[in-house]
Amino acid sequence: MARPRLLTDDEILAATQSCLFEYGPSVSTTMIAERAGISQAALFKRFGTKERLIISALRQPMQRNPIVDRLEMGPQAGPIRAQLIELGVAMIGVMRRVVPCLAMLHSAGLSLPDEDGHETRPSVRVRVLLAEWLQQAIDAGRIQSVDPQIMAVGYLGMLHSRPFREVIIGDTDLTCTDEQYVTQLVDSFIDGIAVSEAS
Repeated sequence: MARPRLLTDDEILAATQSCLFEYGPSVSTTMIAERAGISQAALFKRFGTKERLIISALRQPMQRNPIVDRLEMGPQAGPIRAQLIELGVAMIGVMRRVVPCLAMLHSAGLSLPDEDGHETRPSVRVRVLLAEWLQQAIDAGRIQSVDPQIMAVGYLGMLHSRPFREVIIGDTDLTCTDEQYVTQLVDSFIDGIAVSEAS
C-alpha cells in the first residue's frame, strides 16, 4: 500500500518560495526539503529537478490572476472610470506578488517556459484581454476611438511601475494608497479617451 502524501504540491511550493526569498536561488534542495518537512528524495520525486521546482514555485502566483475573469466579462454597466480604477488597484495587488517572483527567476537565470504559446503567458494574456476590454468600450461608444493595444500597454505600464519600483529599486517613498495612486493615473489617462457618460 502506497503511503499517502502528507503535503500538497502547493504546500511544498510555498515552502520553496519562502526559502528562495530568504536565501536566494542558490538555496539547497536539502534546506527546501527541511522547510517543507519532507525528504530530499521525495522532493525530487515530485518535481524532478531543482530548476523545475524553482520555476513551479515562482510561477505559482502568476497562475491565479483574478483580473483575467473580470476582463473577460468586458466593461460593465457602471462608469468606465470607476471600472478602470477597480481593475488598476487589483492589478497592483497581483503585481506585488508577481514582481518578486520574476526578479528571483531572473536572478536564478531561469525563465518561464512557453508551454502553450506566447499568447497564453499571464502577462501577455492580461494585455490582450485589456485591449479587448477597451475595444468593447470603444465599440459601445463609451470611450473615444483610440488604438486599444497602445492604451492597454500604456495603462499596464503605469500600473506595473509602482510595484516594480518598490520591489526592484527599493523606492518606497510614495506614501499614498494604491487607490489614490490609480485614481490619479486614471483621471490623467481618461481625460484623453473619455466621452460624456453618466456617473
